[in-house]
Amino acid sequence: MNRVTLCLLTLVALGSCLKLPSSFKKCDRKRIDFNQCLSDAIHGALKILDKPLPSYGLPSLYDVTLPEVISFGNRTYGLLQNYDHLKLIGLSKPTNINAKMDFGPVTSTLTIEASYSQLTYLADCEFQGTIVLLPVNVQTLAEFTFVDPTFTFSFELEEYEKGTTHFRVINSKLERQIRDFKFDFKQLFSNKILNEEFNNAMDAKGEQIFALFKDIDQAMFSPLFGRMFNAFLEKVPVDELFD
Repeated sequence: MNRVTLCLLTLVALGSCLKLPSSFKKCDRKRIDFNQCLSDAIHGALKILDKPLPSYGLPSLYDVTLPEVISFGNRTYGLLQNYDHLKLIGLSKPTNINAKMDFGPVTSTLTIEASYSQLTYLADCEFQGTIVLLPVNVQTLAEFTFVDPTFTFSFELEEYEKGTTHFRVINSKLERQIRDFKFDFKQLFSNKILNEEFNNAMDAKGEQIFALFKDIDQAMFSPLFGRMFNAFLEKVPVDELFD
């Protein structure tokens, strides 16, 4: 039974079997420059994913929204912070991509190192409690900017059969390095000068707060990207991904 027939049977049974999008570059895994080709292919694909490709299960990667509400602190003993609709802005705009694929007998690993001039988190925030003895009970927009960040995505993949051979993500990791970190709570305080001073004070503590956001990346964004990648891999068989 040839691959086309298998794909047709799989499409009927499971509703998914697609070729690699024609706009995506395809690489020969046997070539010595495979990883360079893969880097160029992923860089090009990210640019295309300014807009979603719904037939492939791929959303826009220009802005990625975290579905969960993130909460810190306690109103009784200080400050309760709720961050909703947290968006990562600019993921489809890397300045450079270095990718490599390590094929193994049991699992394979795809590592993508993506460098940016800037990435931004936007969130709807709610604060209840006190800040430096000042009572607050406010909802505001917050903007957190990463300056010269590098995001490293690692996806551990295993093969499985569903008429044709597919990859699926069994583990995903996200690590981040940045040069600087900027805060902008738009209207935390009604006094404009006080609001600016608070943002400046937060900037000065950027390294400590940065550790908190690293936890968010690994605990929440990392599995989210794993699920997104899986949605694509369910559509496209392994032998359509590479020459």
